[in-house]
Amino acid sequence: LDYIHKNEFIHRDFHSGNILLSGYSNLWRAFNILLSDIDILQHNWKIGDLGLSQSVDNKSTNNEVYGVIPYIAPEIFKGSKFSKEADIYSFGMVMWELTTGCKPFADVKHDIHLVYKILDGERPKITEDTPEFYANLMKSCWDTDPNKRPSITEI
Repeated sequence: LDYIHKNEFIHRDFHSGNILLSGYSNLWRAFNILLSDIDILQHNWKIGDLGLSQSVDNKSTNNEVYGVIPYIAPEIFKGSKFSKEADIYSFGMVMWELTTGCKPFADVKHDIHLVYKILDGERPKITEDTPEFYANLMKSCWDTDPNKRPSITEI
């Protein structure tokens, strides 16, 4: 995501399903290798599905909402344009997924009712065993005000 943002692009559909471990065509094999490997950062991670990505300065008036509801920043549902800050909101959801092993809002239907809950400020519950610094960073990614979210470089 850092590379994408430094090149003045936004992903627009960032979620865990678009994070790939290169060199492994079989998801289960990659998962098993990760479980047995303490230093997972040595692997070559890639972000896939760039089909919806666009330049930051794209002047297109098409701002249709695409993606997986829990990962979409609330301002997008209100008609704001996709932005780096919206990608950061999505990144925060991936952070939550890493701490819990679950998809955000997996226990509720992904429909307009969930959209309204997100617009009302509902976020996934942070587990008690999440380190405080990590929880605070995750919450800052979810800030209702996109301008208060950290950049990917700060993260």
